[in-house]
Amino acid sequence: MTAGVYVGVDSGGTRTNVEIVVEDDRGQIRRSTYESGDSLSGALEHALIPKVLGRVLAPLSMQIDELTDGDLPTYIWVSAAGYTPWTRDEFNTAILEVGPTLHHRMVAIGAANDAVSLLLGSGADGIIIAGTGSSVIVRPADGAMYQAGGHEWVACDYGSGFWIGLEAIRRAFRDYESGAESVLLQRLREAYGIRSNDHRGLISKMRDLAIADPNMKGEIARFTASVCGAAERGDLASQNLVKAAAEDLADVASVAVRRRFTAEELSAGIRLVQCGSLLNNLFYRSAFEGQIEMRLRSGFDQRVSVTWDRALTGSESCVNMARRLRQPHLDIMRLPVEFRPSIIQF
Repeated sequence: MTAGVYVGVDSGGTRTNVEIVVEDDRGQIRRSTYESGDSLSGALEHALIPKVLGRVLAPLSMQIDELTDGDLPTYIWVSAAGYTPWTRDEFNTAILEVGPTLHHRMVAIGAANDAVSLLLGSGADGIIIAGTGSSVIVRPADGAMYQAGGHEWVACDYGSGFWIGLEAIRRAFRDYESGAESVLLQRLREAYGIRSNDHRGLISKMRDLAIADPNMKGEIARFTASVCGAAERGDLASQNLVKAAAEDLADVASVAVRRRFTAEELSAGIRLVQCGSLLNNLFYRSAFEGQIEMRLRSGFDQRVSVTWDRALTGSESCVNMARRLRQPHLDIMRLPVEFRPSIIQF
């Protein structure tokens, strides 16, 4: 065990989870976590990345001081839904600007896309993320990485909270216009704080949700928790929406797995990690796992073995990546440009 402070910053489409692990010279480990309402999402204006990263990491120094009285080197790994080859320069600028203000023993900060961070930090054969957005990355035995989705909602985000929320809102509003007091319509009003007789308020909220600002995806996806809750309680319309979304993501994930792994690799067994609020919902997860395993076994003479690992957040993988910053990391920096992280040493 090597003494140090290791910080994992897991920033998805809606909020950010930060985990701090302190390992001292006596082998003792102390942990702390906090949550930030700010998010380094793909919807964030590029110019705001340094400011938002600064707000996310503002409590860090105080948290570290509460965990240790020593002078330990600090390593941070930032996993961000908005990190792409097109925002790498902005993240580098943000790290260079914010890093020196955080801790006087700051040694290195790394940053990568949330899906890439989860895959590298977990060491799995593939990952599936389904929260506000969605993404799939697989990594067969040759070490190459292949991505499906994860390029924002216009063409991707298959089976995500955004798409479930949007489809459910549209279904509920059709019920409103037809005069049907459906479960989805009731849940829509509850989710957005609209009284049952406030017709103007409902229409106003629909128009408000259409405004294309950084909060749009998160605001629409917020309805998904209510939809999944209604599905678990037996509402057929909600069940159909959730199952269709799970099937959509399963279709994309199974195609990626079957294209990139050999029959022998699938027969020997692969390990896939699930992460995101949707895959933490039992109804969605059951539908997803059933669909993907059916697709993977279809047409194969050999046995297909899948081991599922479930992560509530990507924080643990981020902490693992922060630990890797103590070691040579040329292998990480040699990844193809679409997966390559930023690593800045101070």
